[in-house]
Amino acid sequence: MDIVLQAIAFVFQWQNLAALLSGTIYGIVIGVLPGLGPSAGMALALPLVLKWHPATALIFMGALYKCSNYGGSLTAILVNTPGDASNAATILDGYPLCEKGKGGVALGISASAAMIGGLVGMVCLILCAPLLAEFALKFGPAEYFLTAILALSIIAAVVQGATIKGLIAAGMGLLLSTIGFDVITGQLRFTFGWAPIEDGIPLIQALVGLFAVTQALVLAQSAEAISRLTKLSGSFWEGVFTYFRHPMAIIRASAIGLFVGILPAVGQSSAGLLAWAEAKRESKHPETFGTGEPEGLLASETSTNACMPGDLVCTIALGIPGSVGAAIFLGVMIIFGIIPGPLVFAEKADVIYSLFVALVLSSFVVFILGATVARHLAAVTLLPNEIIVPSILVVSLLGSFAIRNMMPDVIISLVFGIVGYIMLRGGFTPIPLLLGLVLGEMVETNYHRALMISGGSYSIFFGSVICKILILLTILSLVGPYLGPFWKTLTQGEK
Repeated sequence: MDIVLQAIAFVFQWQNLAALLSGTIYGIVIGVLPGLGPSAGMALALPLVLKWHPATALIFMGALYKCSNYGGSLTAILVNTPGDASNAATILDGYPLCEKGKGGVALGISASAAMIGGLVGMVCLILCAPLLAEFALKFGPAEYFLTAILALSIIAAVVQGATIKGLIAAGMGLLLSTIGFDVITGQLRFTFGWAPIEDGIPLIQALVGLFAVTQALVLAQSAEAISRLTKLSGSFWEGVFTYFRHPMAIIRASAIGLFVGILPAVGQSSAGLLAWAEAKRESKHPETFGTGEPEGLLASETSTNACMPGDLVCTIALGIPGSVGAAIFLGVMIIFGIIPGPLVFAEKADVIYSLFVALVLSSFVVFILGATVARHLAAVTLLPNEIIVPSILVVSLLGSFAIRNMMPDVIISLVFGIVGYIMLRGGFTPIPLLLGLVLGEMVETNYHRALMISGGSYSIFFGSVICKILILLTILSLVGPYLGPFWKTLTQGEK
């Protein structure tokens, strides 16, 4: 209880409240810009917060990550363009509501969902993460090695549904993580005499390149404005009252979001669509869904907002990211010296509980912003890409340079940006590559430690019940994407 009170006192210091407010606003703006999302937002902001206190920096990043979903809902409602994949279900009833002249009502429902869904998700995170971490204390080097492999296999299998390409990207990340000094022998490897990478590929510069620079290159393909605003009408507070008139729908959507969020790598887009489909199934008038039904918007938005804290449960307690955004947040935590896992609640309890308190508070902040300035923030979508793209490149590359004041760092970010762009054009996704780079040291270190403990015997990786479960889960994650089509073909063949 004392640590919670200390965390509350810490969060209410002026600099942390400022970080919370600025992270919330920045997250909404990033969400408003279709195609950027929290991953690019965190990559852009990371160089700017490196000198901050770790807890303050994570408060900013956590608020950014959590509130970007609400920003994406603004464009989904106003211009029928989801800011991120997590807002895909929002357009089904959000934009039709706006077309009916009830854009203000839709914004009120969305802001209420951001507050209630976020609060429910945070309660789950606060209660579940320490319990999961306590279980994880049973883990040894073999279990940690297999956990990292499971995380890589899940991300590789689920992101964009291309398992083989995901595994190739994850393998590339693991290979790149071996550059620099050997974690066991201390020998220098694969640097080709280039001093800037003797300590390994700098994670921040790689992250900036893979997401900020890559996204700038994608946006550069079009010089048009992202979208055009629709005329707003209807009362915001009417939307708030409409939201709270459906308590059972709120509970159902929150439960779906939490469940999907805790499942690694399923994602907020799945949560929103599942909640929308379930709300339609339970409704007495399902024919109205997709034509501007407030309950449909309520379900999708509540579920996606409850999903994000669920994403962080496994990320913080086990180091297994629950989604793409959580994978980026995992890298941010490691950069600030906060290693996710069972010991984080003992070693960095002040930082973790400060993050929790701030994320709870951000649920109220985003609602207040939704009631006051949300419709004005949506005007950012009017900026043409010819302004947005240079701005992203200047901020990201200056940030990369400022970290170590080295021009080679700018080159590293540009190279990773080009690599990320080529991967996207080839149907790959850079997320597994980044995760391989982040988890590479964990994989290599625990692999060698386990073999040293066992005297070189590989039986240690099958010795415990936890190891067997992790191996089974890894196999299931890799074959899972193929089971659905196989079962569908089999059943169709029987017919």
